[in-house]
Amino acid sequence: MSYPVMQVISFKSTPLFKRGIWLSAAALIAFVAAPSVLNGALWRNPLVTVIPLCILCGFEVYLFRKMQIHRLADEVMDCEDHLRVRRGRTEEIIPFTKIASAEVSTAGGIHRLTIRLEPLASGAKIEFLPQASLWASLRAVQRVANSLTDRAQRAKDGHAVP
Repeated sequence: MSYPVMQVISFKSTPLFKRGIWLSAAALIAFVAAPSVLNGALWRNPLVTVIPLCILCGFEVYLFRKMQIHRLADEVMDCEDHLRVRRGRTEEIIPFTKIASAEVSTAGGIHRLTIRLEPLASGAKIEFLPQASLWASLRAVQRVANSLTDRAQRAKDGHAVP
């Protein structure tokens, strides 16, 4: 009896990466606010500190919306005939028959894999960072995306997905 081979195809430290981004943003705000708080200028003339902090927060919100780090799946496992996707404590199994395509996008020098789905409860797409070993090679990430798309097509055609 053979067991299905499960392989993690996403970056293993995605939750840590996402947490680090949020903590870095909070640290930047604290770093900018700290001198005014420590020397008392914040209380004497609050507008001088509050206005730049609001601008910084607005810039960070813009970047977070643009990068959409919060949408990344924490873990994606390839289980031969389906994908197991985990975001936080929520885990979902997605059969290859429900996958429409897989594509690669590059934002800020970091490659992302986007799996477009036929309508499911979790939404129309799943985004995740590929394994760290693939970050430097766009071709390798593209091969993973092409493989997922080909396997999804074969599953829809009724062939076994290797």
